[in-house]
Amino acid sequence: MIINLILAIVGIYLICGFVFALAFVFRGVQVIDEGARDSTLGFKIIIIPASTVLWPLLLAKWIKSSKNQSHD
Repeated sequence: MIINLILAIVGIYLICGFVFALAFVFRGVQVIDEGARDSTLGFKIIIIPASTVLWPLLLAKWIKSSKNQSHD
């Protein structure tokens, strides 16, 4: 029972992370890192796994970067 709950939580986390990663690699990475503005499709594919796992940190950084750009 506990294992099923843990697996369900991990699954939900990864699904949310994958959905976030798709949006992040095509839009968010350009906001956070100016060097990634002209990045190739290969680069974007490579960063999907890390973006999926680290999505809460990247989301916070994306929001912070967006706020800083709107004030400039």
